[in-house]
Amino acid sequence: MTTTEYANITSFWKKNIIKVCVLFILLLLPSFYALHNAIDLEYSFIKKISYLFVVIILLLLPALVFKARTYFIVEGIFNFLLFPIDIASLYLNRQSTSTAFLMNIIHTDLHESLELITSFWPLSIAVIFLWIVYFVIAVHVENQYMFSPILRHIILGGGAFAFIIGFIIMTTLMRPVSAGTDTTSTMHNAIGLMWKKLYKIYPYNLYVEANEIIHLTHYQHKLEEQIREFSFGLKPHNCNQPSIYVLVIGEAARYDHFSLNGYSRETTPHLAILNNLISFDSTFSQANLTSLSIPTILTRATAQDMEKAYSEKSLSGAFREAGFYTGYINKQVPLPFTRRVMDECAFSYCYNKGMDVFNNYDEDMISKLAELHNDSSMFMILHSAGCHFRYELRYPDDFSVFIPVLGQSFSYSSITEANKDKLINAYDNAILYTDYFLNKLITYLDSLDKPATMVYISDHGESFWDDDRKLSLHGSYQISEYEYHVPLLVWYSDEYEKQYPQKVANMWQNKTTPVSSDVVFYSMLDIAGIEDVVDSARSICSPYLLPYDTIWVHTGSGAIEPMVVR
Repeated sequence: MTTTEYANITSFWKKNIIKVCVLFILLLLPSFYALHNAIDLEYSFIKKISYLFVVIILLLLPALVFKARTYFIVEGIFNFLLFPIDIASLYLNRQSTSTAFLMNIIHTDLHESLELITSFWPLSIAVIFLWIVYFVIAVHVENQYMFSPILRHIILGGGAFAFIIGFIIMTTLMRPVSAGTDTTSTMHNAIGLMWKKLYKIYPYNLYVEANEIIHLTHYQHKLEEQIREFSFGLKPHNCNQPSIYVLVIGEAARYDHFSLNGYSRETTPHLAILNNLISFDSTFSQANLTSLSIPTILTRATAQDMEKAYSEKSLSGAFREAGFYTGYINKQVPLPFTRRVMDECAFSYCYNKGMDVFNNYDEDMISKLAELHNDSSMFMILHSAGCHFRYELRYPDDFSVFIPVLGQSFSYSSITEANKDKLINAYDNAILYTDYFLNKLITYLDSLDKPATMVYISDHGESFWDDDRKLSLHGSYQISEYEYHVPLLVWYSDEYEKQYPQKVANMWQNKTTPVSSDVVFYSMLDIAGIEDVVDSARSICSPYLLPYDTIWVHTGSGAIEPMVVR
């Protein structure tokens, strides 16, 4: 390094050291928060030091290419503007942003996003203030290289050292897993494992996950092109008389908050007195997020084989192929997957009012269903708003039985353990309204005097600080029975029982059998007498239904993990 270069760098640091230090501290905010809150760093000082070392090295590497002002502006745009996402994930889930978490943000409608931002307006103002402070300081930093050639070599050496040590550690870890494979495969697996570590380092995790979402979306679109030609090979179903089969998809309903299932509060008074209603004891969703659970309900996909959700037609497509009139009535803002299923139906209708609006209740769907009644055999999906947060918006005032509640216009910032009782009161009122809605639907179906069934299953459950982990709502990165154990109800008309007495008897026999939500696809077809593609081991009206001892589930992080059924 020449004397002039040394003098320039010395002068730069004398004039800009405070600015540079402030900017680096701001850039490291998510990492500092991760050291404090990330569950996988909680009990290991060595992990914390290693994590911080890698974060700093990765943060400094672009500074070897860019001059100071350019570097901080680039980091501001591609790093600092996005830091609230990672901090939100760390706060809610105690882990850095996952692909599922990022996808959930992308699919959240604009109204709900604005509602969330305004609810936490002090934090929103603080974030905007930090953004302004960062960029004001960044544009006033002198635009020259920050480090001498020696320091650049040290930083590069530190990066190389971190990579080599990481590679050695990962290779050592992979040896038992890769037993019997060649050295090249073991090294490849080790590099893959190192790459996955970027999922925990901000902001690289966001870009890795965004890239995955782009590729996944492209792949799904490519698979959907195949769906147009897909066929289950079903022949038109011959019925003695027109029949109607309705699948109601609930939202965020917990099995243990139905008094029908032993809950201490009377939340299901109407359903509890119905003779032709079966409540299954041990049904578990395969995901705690709607976007992941719905495909495993409406297709032959499972948590371990999601490709079927995007390469095969749905339950609606199977019924339509069998000659049924099919429909999808939706109270939720449709996801890309549900839009595709709706397109497979002969009729579809979406209320498109959003979730955070007044006077938007599930019973509206019954009137729409009645409009469609005809002499054909029918299969209908009613996708309800159910018990989706905000709970107070899910039911009319007449159902405000359990009080006090927070009120319909409370802030999202009120989701705290201190308000647990009020939140549960509102949630139980939403369950009470679900009981009313389902009973009203059943009354309508019973009035048709034809073979009819209604199957109700919730997409996932909900957490209310139930144990030491202090989990709330749903989408947790950890497996919680409260978010996976869901109600599964089947109602059948007297006319249906006369036509299929053995199927009814089998369902009662299977009432206590532990199953996963993947039984819905096969069970709905079996209930309707369409048995060509039915897996009898996964149909609740089959005498050969097999109990599940372990269920593979998607967590909020997108990971697929085993859940042992107790």
